[in-house]
Amino acid sequence: MSAESNPPSAQAARDLLREAGRLGAAARTGASWPHIAMLLGMGAISSLSLISFWLVGRFDESLIAIPLIAMLIWLGIFMGVMLAFGRSTKRGFGRRWITFMAIWGALWVIGVGFGTTLAANQLWFTLSVATAITLNSAIGAWVEARK
Repeated sequence: MSAESNPPSAQAARDLLREAGRLGAAARTGASWPHIAMLLGMGAISSLSLISFWLVGRFDESLIAIPLIAMLIWLGIFMGVMLAFGRSTKRGFGRRWITFMAIWGALWVIGVGFGTTLAANQLWFTLSVATAITLNSAIGAWVEARK
């Protein structure tokens, strides 16, 4: 059937547009959940790893590989899920993702850099950076889930 020979009625066109809108909304509803899980997981493992690094530094620094390897294993699991199931994202996701990843990266560098040198014995510092990473990840996931 060609559009020139038999165009849809006004009501049929409205119904088609409504259905297209409904399908688009349904497709966007499930978008980004693997990415949201990755953001939450990365925040959890990195904030808890900072605390683990502090504890290891207090007792036996030679054990630092244990929390680091555990963190990297979980990071790999979260990335694998994100890459395997993250087929679509919501509009503006890239900009939001880069923002939250940049904040996370800065906090991680500060946490590891200062937490292992200048503030090595300062639990308040480690907990502050771990809290900031947690807040960044939770806010990022919340923002993304609400879009």
